[in-house]
Parts: sequence; structure tokens; C-alpha cells
Amino acid sequence: MTSGKNRSTLFGVVGGYLIYLAYGLFRDRADTDTTMSPGMRALFIALFAVIGLALIVYAVILWKRASDEEKNGAQDDENSMK
Repeated sequence: MTSGKNRSTLFGVVGGYLIYLAYGLFRDRADTDTTMSPGMRALFIALFAVIGLALIVYAVILWKRASDEEKNGAQDDENSMK
């Protein structure tokens, strides 16, 4: 795996974790035994969800770009050997 694919994998994992955190906050939104106000909870749910989705989309873009660069690099290597 190239560094682009490693980076995209890391971004995907972090994005998934942020979505998991947003889901946990959303699931426990009725819990009144907390120090977080409902407005702040809603803000962090939205923030984690949006950033998580953006990271996953960016990870897919990076993955495709790294795959294309690998493919073009392999073709260049084949042409240089001729």
C-alpha cells in the first residue's frame, strides 16, 4: 500500500469513529444525568456527523487518486523497460 492509501484508510477510520460518536450522543440525548446542555449536545452531534462524513468522502477521493497513481506508475515502468 502506498502512503496515499494508508492516509485514506486512516481518514476513513477517523471519519467512521466521529460518526459513531455522533450516534452515541444522539442515542443518549434523552439522558438527563449529564452536564452537557441539549443545545451543545445537538451542536456536537451535527459537528461530528458532518466532519465524519466529509472525512469519509475525502478518504474515498484519496484512495481513488492513489490507485490511479499506482496504475499510471506501473504503466510508466512497463514502458520504460521496452
